[in-house]
Amino acid sequence: MSSNNKELRNLMIAIAAFMAIMFGYNYFFEDYSHNSESVDVEETSNNSEQESNLSENVSFEKISIKDAISRASRISIENSNVIGSIDLNGGILDGVSLKNYKQTTDENSDNVMLLTPRGTETEYYYSINYKDKINDQNISDNAVWSIIENSANKAVIQTKTQYGVTIERSITLDDGYVITIKDRIVNGSNKDIKLSKSADLIRANPVRNNYAVVFEGLICNCKKSDVSEVKYSDIGKKEILQDCKWIGYTDIYWLCSLLNKRDKNSAISYSKLGDDSYKISLYSKSDIKIEKEQAIELSYSLFAGPKDINLLKNYAKNLKLDKFEMAIDFGWFFMITKPLVRFMDLLERLFSNMGLVILFLTLLFKIITYPLTKKSFESAAKMREAQPKIAAIQKMYAHDKMRMNQEMIAFYKKEKVSPLAGCLPMLLQAPIFFCLYKVFFISIEMRHAPLFGWIRDLSAPDQLYIFNLFGLIDWTPPSFLKIGIWPLIMGITMFLQQKLSSSVKEKNNAAKTQEMKMQENMMLIMPVLFTYICSSFPVGVIVYWTISNILGIVQQHYANTRVKKL
Repeated sequence: MSSNNKELRNLMIAIAAFMAIMFGYNYFFEDYSHNSESVDVEETSNNSEQESNLSENVSFEKISIKDAISRASRISIENSNVIGSIDLNGGILDGVSLKNYKQTTDENSDNVMLLTPRGTETEYYYSINYKDKINDQNISDNAVWSIIENSANKAVIQTKTQYGVTIERSITLDDGYVITIKDRIVNGSNKDIKLSKSADLIRANPVRNNYAVVFEGLICNCKKSDVSEVKYSDIGKKEILQDCKWIGYTDIYWLCSLLNKRDKNSAISYSKLGDDSYKISLYSKSDIKIEKEQAIELSYSLFAGPKDINLLKNYAKNLKLDKFEMAIDFGWFFMITKPLVRFMDLLERLFSNMGLVILFLTLLFKIITYPLTKKSFESAAKMREAQPKIAAIQKMYAHDKMRMNQEMIAFYKKEKVSPLAGCLPMLLQAPIFFCLYKVFFISIEMRHAPLFGWIRDLSAPDQLYIFNLFGLIDWTPPSFLKIGIWPLIMGITMFLQQKLSSSVKEKNNAAKTQEMKMQENMMLIMPVLFTYICSSFPVGVIVYWTISNILGIVQQHYANTRVKKL
């Protein structure tokens, strides 16, 4: 095989490797830090059967969220971050809105709402229920509660059964995103009672973005594992988890999770309720006995908030929640993406502008990789300068392949050049680029972060499309034609970079072989291909790549100039 054929083969291998790293690994590799569907489960025991009937869904006609929230039988608690809403028909926490996060970039947009009322199409609520085994009566879920206290971040409500069992529920919101519920249960009857309990986080019709790069579904931290994931499509019959510290539903930016107090009499399970409805339950493994005229206290905690790494780490430390920050989907390269997320958070607080953060990161990575990149550029430039001599060797030993290969190897050693040198920068940037791509997807700081002009959300694709003349034509292109301005700019810079890398001295043009010309044409096709592929990427990724290309052009021009002077 000739040297030029080897170069073309090596180029195609490099491109294939780059594409596989960028787009394919989610489909072919298990997540290193999140073990999908690897939760420790055990078969449902007889003791757990008592939990199954505690929280049967009450039949409601589906109503809008606005109508459900406006019901009179409702009270609120709030702090500077959260507004929580409690339905007194059942004592259910079924409304949690985040004050500091909007649904869209519109200034008048509603706040992000995590928990939504029972009875709505996308019901997502937290319900605590008891069953009086002696009197065969369900308590709480069907009960009407009365208000005892309702201050800013605390509410106290109460309900009483016909058999004399009273529950006083205290619902407290901390300074952040954790809601603590304490139930004081008083047995005012004339006989001992036995209770079973079930604290349920129920979700119906979860919105799925279906990004391959980010997991959405059930997530937990259980015994003998790190962080385990179960897709919604894989949730079926009830599974009981062993020694579960926390469990919840995760979206790209949000998490609602039960926090287990590690009561020895409590267990956790998850199951599917209907076509697209799911339940996580914290229930009692054995009956809770309360003697007559006696009382007990039970405590529950729920996290409902953004997946901010510093926030989750603080809760992990203060509440002793193992690996709570790993609810963020750092991915297979978590050893790079995790510190990168923290670094981006630090830079965002320093610059207060994610556009400047992207610029700084681009400069930083270019500086870090410059020594190897410089060496690669210089080696590739020398290869182009050596083409006449390489062509002469190939012509001289055209009928003796073994001798030709020996002479080529000797020539490479003498001139200190390598046919693989031009592929190294691409392979070097691939893991870094993918980690940034991942970080820009999962970082809460990127969400709704503006750049300038029409870019109001760096986590979303560029919305100003070239095929409707940047909005001048009232027409929304189909998905395969949604190519924005920034992907186009990126493609142009990539084209210029490839053109520069394939340029040689005019006097050497005659020495170009057919394979070399084919290789150059292939490289010039790449910007068009990548412009199309990357048009759906978050614009923050495209901005990074564009700036990286511009700096790469400067570096490569400098390297080529140095080689010409040698």
